[in-house]
Amino acid sequence: MNEKILLVDDEADFLDVLGEFLSDEGYCTGRAHNAQEALAAMEQESFHLLLSDINMPGMKGFELIKEARRRYPFLKSALITAYDVRDYINMAKDFDIGNIITKTTPFNFEEVRLLVRNIITEEIFGLDHYVKSVIRSVAVSSSSAIETIIQDVVGSMPTLRHQRKFRQALNEIIINAVYYGAKQERGDRKDAWPIDVELASDEIVTVSWGADDEKIGVSVMDQKGLLKKKDVLFWLERNTTKGDDGLSKGLLDDHGKGMFITRESIDRFIVNIKPGNKTEIVMLNYKEGLYDGYRPLWIQEI
Repeated sequence: MNEKILLVDDEADFLDVLGEFLSDEGYCTGRAHNAQEALAAMEQESFHLLLSDINMPGMKGFELIKEARRRYPFLKSALITAYDVRDYINMAKDFDIGNIITKTTPFNFEEVRLLVRNIITEEIFGLDHYVKSVIRSVAVSSSSAIETIIQDVVGSMPTLRHQRKFRQALNEIIINAVYYGAKQERGDRKDAWPIDVELASDEIVTVSWGADDEKIGVSVMDQKGLLKKKDVLFWLERNTTKGDDGLSKGLLDDHGKGMFITRESIDRFIVNIKPGNKTEIVMLNYKEGLYDGYRPLWIQEI
C-alpha cells in the first residue's frame, strides 16, 4: 500500500501508537497535534484520508474536516473520540460525518484497521469483511419467511449475548429491508404496509450470519439502495437529542425510531450504502467484556 493517512490528535502517546499500527498495516502516515499543523501538512503533500480527534485545543475535529473538505474536495475523512458519540450526533448530521471511531478499552485496533480499509478502498459490502467465518446466507423471498430465518440465525449461535434484544433488532432490520428497501413502501406509513408480500427476483433480501473468536455478526442486504446517509443521521439525531419539553424530538415519529433502537441494542451497528444499488445493515455483538466503551458511528455511503 502507498495510501497516505493524516492522523491528528493532541495526545502524543496515542498519536504515536495509532501511527505505528497503521504504518505496520502498510499505510504511509503523517501526524499532527492540532488542526493548524494538519492544515499545514496538507499544503505540503496529498493524503487519502484525514483521521482526526474531535476535542483538541483551537479548531475542533468537525471544523477541521469542514475546512479540509473545502480545500480538498476528494479527501476522505473520519473522526475519533474517547467520549459518547451520541453527544455528537447533531454535529455529525450538520457536518455530514458518517464515521466516528471510539477509543474503547482496550483499544480496538482491528476495528480501526477495517474502517480505514473500508473508507479508502470503498469495498464495504459483505459480512466476510466483518467476521472471519460466514456460517450461512439465505434469501428472503417473502414476508412469511422472516420469522423462520430469524429462528435459524438465533438458533445457530447459542453464545449470542442479549439474545432477546438482538432478535428484536434483527426483526426490525429485516422487515424494513423487505417493505421499505425492496417493496419501497413509505417508511412513515407502516400502519398501511400489507401483511403478506412476495419479492421478485430483483427485490430479494439476503440475510447472512457468522462468527469469529471475538464476535458474532448478521448482515441484511437489499438490492435497491434507497437509504441515504443523511436520512440515517437525521433519524439518529431526532431520537438522540431532546426538544424544549425535555423529551426526545423523535418520540412520536413513525419512521426512523427502529434504526435508533437497533443501534442502541447491539455493540456495532454498521450501515453500508451504494445509492440506487444496494443497502446493507451489519450488526455485531462482541463477547462479554471485550472493548468496553462507547459505540462508534459507522455509516458508509459510496
